[in-house]
Amino acid sequence: MLAVLLAAVLLSGCSSYRDITVGTCRLESISPKGLKAVDAGISAEVDNPANEITISGISGTVYYEDDEIGFFEAPEVTVPGRTSSKVDILIRATLSDSLSLMQIMSMASGFKTERLTLDISMTVKVKGGLKRKIELKGLPVDNFIGKVSYESV
Repeated sequence: MLAVLLAAVLLSGCSSYRDITVGTCRLESISPKGLKAVDAGISAEVDNPANEITISGISGTVYYEDDEIGFFEAPEVTVPGRTSSKVDILIRATLSDSLSLMQIMSMASGFKTERLTLDISMTVKVKGGLKRKIELKGLPVDNFIGKVSYESV
């Protein structure tokens, strides 16, 4: 998820921010919150040679074959500037109220991650610089799943 957030920063056009790299991503924790939500802790090694970046208002929708299946949100994330550091992010994912138990069961039998997409919205603020709201639609989730290590869960 952090890779998605930083990709949005890179798309904002500042050339020094194109040098930001995301290294190892790890799923640190996962815990159910009732029957319809889960909290996931993710960490990533980030090399940011530019100024500090704050990403806030992080939220989005997850789709399976164009059907809305859930929502996610995350608190503000700060990526320290001019350093390599570990960045932690906590994501709360919630199943859509319109999703029935029958739909979940039918999806589970033929579930394929390449059918998942997401829309994401966030505000990116560069320390001492610009602030911009970014919205990305139809991002394939499969592109990010392979980049996360699950060893520690």
